[in-house]
Amino acid sequence: MKQLLLLSCLICVIIACNNSTNNQSADENAENNNAVNPALTEEELAFKEINEQLKNDVNNTGLYLKRARLYQKYGDYNAAINDLNRAIKIDSLIPEFYLLKAELLKTQSNYKEAKNMLDKCMYVDNDNVQARVELGWLALYTYNYKQALDYADAALKRDMYNAEAYYLKGMIFLDKKDTALAKSSFKTAIEQENDYYNAYIQLGVLYFNDDSNLSEGYFKNALRIDPNSLEALYNIGLYYQERGEYEKAMEHYQKSIAIQPYREPYFNMGYIHHEYLQEYEKAVEYYTKAINVEPKYIDAYYNRGLCYELMKDRKKAKADFKKVLEFNPTHTNAAKALERVF
Repeated sequence: MKQLLLLSCLICVIIACNNSTNNQSADENAENNNAVNPALTEEELAFKEINEQLKNDVNNTGLYLKRARLYQKYGDYNAAINDLNRAIKIDSLIPEFYLLKAELLKTQSNYKEAKNMLDKCMYVDNDNVQARVELGWLALYTYNYKQALDYADAALKRDMYNAEAYYLKGMIFLDKKDTALAKSSFKTAIEQENDYYNAYIQLGVLYFNDDSNLSEGYFKNALRIDPNSLEALYNIGLYYQERGEYEKAMEHYQKSIAIQPYREPYFNMGYIHHEYLQEYEKAVEYYTKAINVEPKYIDAYYNRGLCYELMKDRKKAKADFKKVLEFNPTHTNAAKALERVF
C-alpha cells in the first residue's frame, strides 16, 4: 500500500538584485524561486487547492469527496473515510459517498461494514447498479455463490451492458470450477468493454493448455492495454516457454524484470538454459539472480546445485544442497543429491 507523503512546504525567498531599478521581472523572480526551493509536488498542489477551497466552503460535500479520492490515491484510507463521514453527515442521500466508503472498507478487509455501506447506498438509491455489483463481490469473498450470482444478475437486469457484472459472474463460475461458463462470462465482459484487462488475463490463463492460439491472443490484448504489466509479460513468457519458443519467452521475461526484478522470470530463464539448452553456466547466472532477489528461494538453490553437479563442481553443488536442507530438512531430492556429490 502506498503511503501518503506529507511534505512540508518551503518558504520562497526572493532577493532583489537589480542595481539600476531594484526590481525584477516575474520570470526572473520565478527563476530565483526555483533555484532556492523545489517546486511543490503534484499531490501537494492538489491538496493545497482543495484545502483552500474548504476554508471558504466548509459544507461543500463535493470537495470532501474529491479530497477522499485523493487520499485514496495516495493510500491514506483512514483519512479518506473521515472525509466521507463528513460528507455523509452533511448530506446522507448521495450514493457515491457510500460506494467509495465501501470500496475503502473492502480494501481494509472490513467486509461487514462495507456491506453495511452498500445496503445504505441501496436504501437511498434502490436502482444503483454498482452497489449490486459490489455486494456480489462481497458475497463471493464469503463463498456465497448463489447470493453473488443473484446480485450480478440483478445488476444486469438494470444494465445489461455492465462489463463488471459479467466479469463478476466469470469469477464466480471460475471459483466453482465451471470453466465453460467462466469463459463465456469473461468473453461477454470483453464484448461490453474491449479494454477489460482482467478479463483478458483470465481468458489467457483458461486457454493456456489449449491447442489453439487463443491464450497468446488474450495475453497480447492484456499487454496492449497495459504494456508494463508484470502479470501479462510473465504469463505470455511462460506461454512461449511451454511451447518451446525460448527466445520469445526470455524476451518477455527480460522486459518484465526491466520494469521490476522479481524471482520467477530469473528462475524460468535459468530453467530454460538448464533443462532445454544445457548451458549450465548461464543457468547458474540466472538462478543466482533469482536467489539475490529472494535469498530463501529453495528451488533456485536446488536447481543451481544440479547445474554445479553437471559442471563437476562438487564443492559448490554440495553447498547449495546443504542450503536447501537448511531451509527444508525434509527435502528428499536435496538429501539424495547431497549423497551423490560427497
